[in-house]
Amino acid sequence: MQRSIPTHASIPHGSMKLVLAAISLALFMDSLVYGMIAPVVPYYADVIGASDLEIGIIFSAYPIVQLLTLMPVGALSDRYGRKPFILLGLVTLVISTVAFAISVNVPQLILTRGLQGLAASCTMTAGLALISEGAPPDKMGGTLGIATASQGAGIMAGPLFGGSLAEVGGYNFPFLVAAALTLAILSLTVIALRGYRPQCPGRVECGRTDWGEVLRERTVFAIVLIVVIWAIGIGILEPAYPLHMSENFGATASMIGAFFTAMSIPNVLSPPFFGRLSDRIGRKMLVVVAALLFAVLFSILSMMDSFTLLLLVGTLLGLTSGMLWAPSLSLTIESISRRVGKGSDGIATGIYNSAWAIGLAGGPFIFGLLVDPIGLIPISLAYSVIAAAVAIASIWLITESRD
Repeated sequence: MQRSIPTHASIPHGSMKLVLAAISLALFMDSLVYGMIAPVVPYYADVIGASDLEIGIIFSAYPIVQLLTLMPVGALSDRYGRKPFILLGLVTLVISTVAFAISVNVPQLILTRGLQGLAASCTMTAGLALISEGAPPDKMGGTLGIATASQGAGIMAGPLFGGSLAEVGGYNFPFLVAAALTLAILSLTVIALRGYRPQCPGRVECGRTDWGEVLRERTVFAIVLIVVIWAIGIGILEPAYPLHMSENFGATASMIGAFFTAMSIPNVLSPPFFGRLSDRIGRKMLVVVAALLFAVLFSILSMMDSFTLLLLVGTLLGLTSGMLWAPSLSLTIESISRRVGKGSDGIATGIYNSAWAIGLAGGPFIFGLLVDPIGLIPISLAYSVIAAAVAIASIWLITESRD
């Protein structure tokens, strides 16, 4: 049964654009810091004597902490409001990024990487929830598309940002610059959220998550399956295709970079467009079509016999990811709101991001486990069949959604 619960989003008229800009920058910074670790930390960890296992643990600390905290943070922000968790996330990101610059041993690096995961959990869940609540219902998809595009831009820019600044000023420099930028974004966010007042203040019994109601929503179950499978595909691509391109096309580092850039650019630029499109034509079939296209293109990618064709299919694959991102997040939020009432956007974004994190962590594991026994092409074909089956099954699962 749907409960009548007032929304948390009490944002003064005219300030939503500033709020959207501040939250988008915060999400960009979270993703930038996530991505800048890759070219910087492994070398430094090796210098201080870290083993390969310890380096792996450093990188794993981020998604592990996220998986543990995304849904609890989302539920708490439903109950107590978004602002405290957004600000907590940015403060934690400043502290953890500075800590990375001054860490001198492996335990410190693991702890600071985990703190970055906690920071991202707070900003992602509460920030996206606040944006979804503040946006007009007929513009939610487009508004969330801008925010999700900022996340993609941060992930794409992170490695270049970290590697370039490390070459200029050494290991510490990119972290100190990132911390200063985050501090500036924190100041902007404080200004943007000055007029925000939760309509369920204090410890009022408001926005409390009814897990039974959430789990009975078939649309949510369908989107979780789609997002997990989608993220597994991305998780397979990242370790698999640098090796595949090197072995089959003699690809250099710049060629490998060109492939991932070709895939990233449409993934970053397209969510606002597809979000607005879903506002106009509905989200359900757009999500299903995007999931099917991703499954088909994933299988085709492994069969390309030239680097040019690989780039073309990779670009289309990135486009389908952008097509899937904003509409699927909006559909999750709307479905949970209809099931348990308004004010549940935090748990919706927590569930969505948890599904993404599970898949992204599982993809590399699947690749590492199966690539030697069966090879990349069979993995890709099996994955595509499963992904397509999930997308087709979702047509029946999401019949409760209202377009």
